[in-house]
Amino acid sequence: MANANVLVVEDDEAVRRLLVEYLHLNHAIDVDGARDGIEALHCIITNRYSVMILDLLMPKMSGVDLLDSLEALVSDPSVKALDHLPAIFVITSFATAALPDDVIHQRCPHAVQGIFRKPLDIEKVSASVGKYLDA
Repeated sequence: MANANVLVVEDDEAVRRLLVEYLHLNHAIDVDGARDGIEALHCIITNRYSVMILDLLMPKMSGVDLLDSLEALVSDPSVKALDHLPAIFVITSFATAALPDDVIHQRCPHAVQGIFRKPLDIEKVSASVGKYLDA
């Protein structure tokens, strides 16, 4: 886990495993998975990731709450606990009309790099991740 490049945060085990395996095989990288925002926050504080794929609807701590927490951890001087955020790609089942892209970007503007709506086009997700791994 210490050398991981990508963190997939998704409560649906089948989707999480599919993304982890697909990214690992197609990019020859280490990929970790987290079931919710709490587990993801622990991973991010203890490891450095280049990219995070983040679902918004999860139990315990949602992806929206995690974005807010990450923004605070890098921007609030009183709690500044991180000096680096991964590039974040949000995945969500919310329709664009119900949750516009700009609303998602505003939660963590320094890190959210893209938004993918479900059902996912895994090849597009993988291509976007690849751009940040090559940078």
